[in-house]
Amino acid sequence: MAGAQRGPSSQAAMAGLNLTLQGCSLSGDTLNCTVEVANPQGKAVSLSIAPASVQALTASGWLYQGQASAGSLRLGPGGKTTLRLSFRGVDNPSGLFAMIQVGEARFLGVAVPGAPRLAARDGYCFYFDSMSFQEDGRFVCHLTVANDTDTDLKLRLDPGQSFVVTELGSRYLGTRVVLGERWHDYGSPVDLTVPARTTTRLGVVFEEARFGQQNYPLQKVQLIRFKVGGGFLELRDAPVRYCGAEANKKCGSSQPF
Repeated sequence: MAGAQRGPSSQAAMAGLNLTLQGCSLSGDTLNCTVEVANPQGKAVSLSIAPASVQALTASGWLYQGQASAGSLRLGPGGKTTLRLSFRGVDNPSGLFAMIQVGEARFLGVAVPGAPRLAARDGYCFYFDSMSFQEDGRFVCHLTVANDTDTDLKLRLDPGQSFVVTELGSRYLGTRVVLGERWHDYGSPVDLTVPARTTTRLGVVFEEARFGQQNYPLQKVQLIRFKVGGGFLELRDAPVRYCGAEANKKCGSSQPF
């Protein structure tokens, strides 16, 4: 999507009316949202809502078509009403939606309270070096994420919006996703599924200074943050691990531990 990214929002304007997303809830596979519509103007305002404009976009990129409780509204000066949106067949137990849309109004970064979410259980970072690989001298961080639900969870891992902050306060941006020993294309987001009742290890390669380890052997990082869909997976105070008999060398595998 072109343009600068915007943060979460619960308010929007359309046809001179003010719309406020009061909240959403998941009941089984049905997402229900309540929107307050207010007319701040000194005249009556009419509004038509096209059925195709009622949409919910999950953080992992799935789009659901919904229904509004009314196809048209007419509010007098200072008038208010409640609009209800419903989406059926929603498979998004993570509870995070990149966007809820009705008409031209878009609410961004919508989190559904109480819905189970993916969380980072543990993680670590290490220096990677291989004489036969183009990513020599890079810094790699892994997070182990747990899906404690009975449903497979889909997510999109974006390396370009992921970052790590070292114990010295340096911040390094992600370059590519690494899963097991597979290194994905530079800068490309990767879609994946975390099966129900399992843990999955996710990795991101970072643009760390090539001589960082020689200048100071890091022992930990302050923060690992992986961008997934409309949210983040993060872990604080994660260790930096080393390879070799004396545990002081760079690692030649992208899954060394």
